[in-house]
Amino acid sequence: MGVYVICQQDSSVVRAVFKNVQPDQIEPGTIHTNEEVVPKPEGILGLTPVLMLDKETNTFYYDYYAQDFLLMRLHSVNDELNTTIGTLLMENANDKATISSLEETVGTLLMEVATLKGGAE
Repeated sequence: MGVYVICQQDSSVVRAVFKNVQPDQIEPGTIHTNEEVVPKPEGILGLTPVLMLDKETNTFYYDYYAQDFLLMRLHSVNDELNTTIGTLLMENANDKATISSLEETVGTLLMEVATLKGGAE
């Protein structure tokens, strides 16, 4: 019968495993495997198991990562997000300054048009 698996986008990392799935319950992107059970990870001290799916053979396996590696990866992603947010904030401030300058220019032009209209009558 097999189980159905959803992996992270563009990755072999398993996000969810479904058993006893009816055909009308299958979500797009779900992969059917011939495996009947999800294997248990080995208890390796200091390493974190991550369930993976070999997409060529549709079989499960585990990758093991040192916890320090996972923390470094999280810090790296966090730094990237902070840099992106900082860049967006700077762009936002520049946009606000441009809008303020344009509003001032429009105000000056309206005053000149009002002066010309008032002087022409």
